[in-house]
Amino acid sequence: SLITLFSLFTLFNMVDVLDTVRLYIKEMVHLAGPQMKIMLMDKETTSIVSCAYGQNEMMQKEVYIFERIDNGVQREPIKYLKCLVYVRPTPDNLHLLQEELRNPRYAQYYIYFSNIVSKADLKMLAEADEQETVRDVQEFFIDSIALSSNLCSLSIPRPYEHTVMSMSIQSHRRSTEAIIALLLSLKKRPLIKYQRSSEDATKLAQKVGEVIRREAQLFEETFLDTLLLVIDRFEDPVTPLLNQWTYEAMVHELLTFKQNCVTVEGNKYVLNERDDDFYAKNICSNFGEIGANCKALITEYQQKANTHKNVESIADMKQFVEEYPQFKKMSGSVSKHVAIIGELSRLVGAHNLLEVSELEQSMVVDGDQARTLDRLKTLLAHPKTTQGDATRLIMLYALRFEGTNGADLRALVQKMRSTETTETLMALLKYAGTARRRGDLFGSANPMEITKRFIKGLKGVENVYTQHIPLLQQQLEAASRGRLVDGVWGVVNQEAIPATRIDHIIVFIVGGATFAESALVRQWNERRRSQPGLPSVTLQATHVHNTTSFIDQISAMRQ
Repeated sequence: SLITLFSLFTLFNMVDVLDTVRLYIKEMVHLAGPQMKIMLMDKETTSIVSCAYGQNEMMQKEVYIFERIDNGVQREPIKYLKCLVYVRPTPDNLHLLQEELRNPRYAQYYIYFSNIVSKADLKMLAEADEQETVRDVQEFFIDSIALSSNLCSLSIPRPYEHTVMSMSIQSHRRSTEAIIALLLSLKKRPLIKYQRSSEDATKLAQKVGEVIRREAQLFEETFLDTLLLVIDRFEDPVTPLLNQWTYEAMVHELLTFKQNCVTVEGNKYVLNERDDDFYAKNICSNFGEIGANCKALITEYQQKANTHKNVESIADMKQFVEEYPQFKKMSGSVSKHVAIIGELSRLVGAHNLLEVSELEQSMVVDGDQARTLDRLKTLLAHPKTTQGDATRLIMLYALRFEGTNGADLRALVQKMRSTETTETLMALLKYAGTARRRGDLFGSANPMEITKRFIKGLKGVENVYTQHIPLLQQQLEAASRGRLVDGVWGVVNQEAIPATRIDHIIVFIVGGATFAESALVRQWNERRRSQPGLPSVTLQATHVHNTTSFIDQISAMRQ
């Protein structure tokens, strides 16, 4: 049963948000029973399902048609089909569902909501179901897109009010709902800590605590072993501005993921850890390693292809037929990754990204402003430097040397000849400048960090791929050791303090996460295998940014 499976997940500390989503969707389909089915979803639940299951997988479960309840398209009645409804319990969706039940197009309806639905709304639906076509109504708490085992996103690229450095009412409500659904899906009632310097993190943490108390019955059979950490993107604006060099992050940075899909030269490719062994093994590999591993994959494929050429006996034919599905799958994998890696390699060369990234990393660790400025001017004048890379470099320079020589910064911005760039830069400093940040982002106040960075500077950039470590690493280390400073972190829901120790940390980032931080969380969870006392980590955020989307988010806050 579903409950038994969740108990096993918890017993072995297997906190895997993607597997949890797949488990819930599988249970939905199972409850609808045998017979051909249509799945009726909204915009957001469509993304949730498509990132968890492929269309072929769903068709094997007798779900053959996928429709949107909210796209305004008139659907033809198909009276022999069962309808599996999976939607968010929003006022608009409930109204559309009410209209659907008054004039049912299908034989039976199995209605599953992604979050808490009120008794009043259920009564309204029951009154609309005059023909008694509804067979089941349940809450399945899947309300954010699981992009991997440790990462989920709300896909809200611009959560802030225009010209205001705070979340919109809609984004705040949506974030609260997503956190509550994640907690309920994982059976957790957490101790909540939040970044005091962030008004958004404070309000969000307090609202989540309020909902937990109000919905106490839903949280009765949950575990007190979890810390929910609510933090704000502005505390680390550097990570989303850097070029990325691990496979997953690099694809998003240069090609842009859209629900685990990427397009190269008009061809759409799905990058999925479950069905793609090469991607699963190389998701956190750096650019240099990826190329070597892709070459090894091609060599292996060529060897198998040559083997299949020599089909002479009945035994050879039988072996070929048995191995053909695997061979065909490998052929698709080779062509996909050769195309993607080839395009990444082309962009790295065409845009001079190794040199750009070297300066980015150097800026983070090197406090020599004059040397940095000379190198920056040279790169800005380079014919291969794009407008986007020039913008990111100037933003990093402005953050690194904020409050020093304003004339130098103004001269750099003037080279861009763009009023929009100037306004966006001002918005960035207002959003994430030293006046707002509380942490020592560049390690300039910590003697130990200064020494480390000085040694790095002497060595030079030995590996352009791996120098920068997101601030999240420090925050997780402090949280796992119980060393989050009271003056910096506020507390909600103190009655949920674990009796023994924190076994799981859920991090919610207001303003979005990055795949660099997701890679950090993956590596953290890998460490747990050899260090059983280390808490596992799940990352949830309003969006998963690359540099382009992060700058767009900042640009939307321009005065």
